[in-house]
Amino acid sequence: MIKVIGFDLDDTLWAVRPIIIRAEQQLDAWLKAEVPDMIHDVTSMRGLREEVVSQRPELAHQVTALRRTIIETAMVQSGIDARRARQLATDAMETFLHARNQIEFFDGALPAIRTLAQDYTLGALTNGNADITRLGLATYFSFAFSAEDVGAPKPEPDLFHKALSHTSARPHEMIYVGDDPQLDIDTANELGLRTVWVNSRNKPPGRTIADETIEHLEDLPAAIRSINK
Repeated sequence: MIKVIGFDLDDTLWAVRPIIIRAEQQLDAWLKAEVPDMIHDVTSMRGLREEVVSQRPELAHQVTALRRTIIETAMVQSGIDARRARQLATDAMETFLHARNQIEFFDGALPAIRTLAQDYTLGALTNGNADITRLGLATYFSFAFSAEDVGAPKPEPDLFHKALSHTSARPHEMIYVGDDPQLDIDTANELGLRTVWVNSRNKPPGRTIADETIEHLEDLPAAIRSINK
């Protein structure tokens, strides 16, 4: 009997690329207005990633902390006092995160979530930094864990173990819904979870086969019912 449904977020419930592009544009505009003495913009700051990660390898999979540190590093390199740079970087990240959580759900996503929330415990497991509270999903999701929270991104099993521990569910009592055949479906299958692959972009399959495959999220409740017969 299925008790828990976990969701990947980016590219499962919405398309992430246009969101990140828009968020970076808004961050760039904020930096130009608030920190005109910056020698870096969003584009040139991408070149600082390797430098920052080499100095602080623990940030490699902490997407929020890494971006904030890159912004702070760019400000210090621009001659801004370190203390001021730290505060400005925090403010800049708030601008980015606000925009990053202005998303457009795929058709059928919210109706499917509302339907499933009536019968199952729902939650999010993501490598990214989308925020279910900012997104309005906290009404339906009772948990949300990111790679940053647990210290390891998918395909490492930590996120799945965290969800199972949090919900006291056994692997066969949880379904994971995701778009990535390797990070989402293979990892969950190999841990004994049931899976629904949202293959909306016609990707090739991974090493394992999902219990159900759908192209449109309006078909998700039926796929869950099929698994939970």
